[in-house]
Amino acid sequence: MSENQGFLLIDKASGSSSFALVKQLRALTGISKIGHTGTLDPFASGLLIFALGSYTRLCQFLELQDKEYEAVLKLGEQTETGDLEGKVIAVSENIPNQLDKEALREQILQIKSLATPAYSAVKIKGKPAYSYARKGIKVELEDRPVHISKFEVTDYSPPYLSFCCKVSKGTYIRSLGELIAQLLETVGHCVNLRRTAIGHLSVNQASKIEDITKENFTSHFFPIEELFPDFEKLYLSEKELIHLSNGNLIPNTGKDYEKILVFDSQGSLQGVAKRKDGIIIPYINLKS
Repeated sequence: MSENQGFLLIDKASGSSSFALVKQLRALTGISKIGHTGTLDPFASGLLIFALGSYTRLCQFLELQDKEYEAVLKLGEQTETGDLEGKVIAVSENIPNQLDKEALREQILQIKSLATPAYSAVKIKGKPAYSYARKGIKVELEDRPVHISKFEVTDYSPPYLSFCCKVSKGTYIRSLGELIAQLLETVGHCVNLRRTAIGHLSVNQASKIEDITKENFTSHFFPIEELFPDFEKLYLSEKELIHLSNGNLIPNTGKDYEKILVFDSQGSLQGVAKRKDGIIIPYINLKS
């Protein structure tokens, strides 16, 4: 495998878009094929996982992971975007002096769906929803199913409410913030948002984009075994790998397993496979 295949964990700063970081990494590394797992809004900061080269084919295994956030909600003002970048469209003086944190927590944990923001990248007839919103065109956006497995109010200093949460893929924290405000019988918008984790990976394990250079980017690659700790590791001979890369099945004793990282004898990742009834079945070939 090329030494230019790998994953980078980046702690995105507030103010830059996720795609801007993709462009920056392309310029730094000279690699055009770069993807990431889960967009962050420009005003948000925190963990982004970038895949370089053919490793983009492995993003599917990371995209489904739950994500953790820390956020600050300002009560009393609603914006068109749900964050501090949009203009204020509604105000309310009904801001509670005190908060029943436990009651709010129980309400939030029962949420099964959330509204899709008008200013989002969700595609409508091939175009992102925000492209319609910017033109003042209203489109029907379906609520998105969500699962919130953790929620805690970490501070309440009116009008600011700070919270942390763990949510399923596709959950818009801006929408969650607006719903929190509704439950408190007021309006609100997010003024700060930070993604602290994706699955078992923490932002504390990430690098800053300014620390990545053309000369050192491969040294920042995150260990593949630590990215996929629940995958079985399988080392095969060159002959076996040739058979597998040609789409052939090979015998291999062991229990049935759906997610297996396939390495060559030198420890270079070659692909992903599964085992069924003592047979290795290729799934992803990183060499093709």
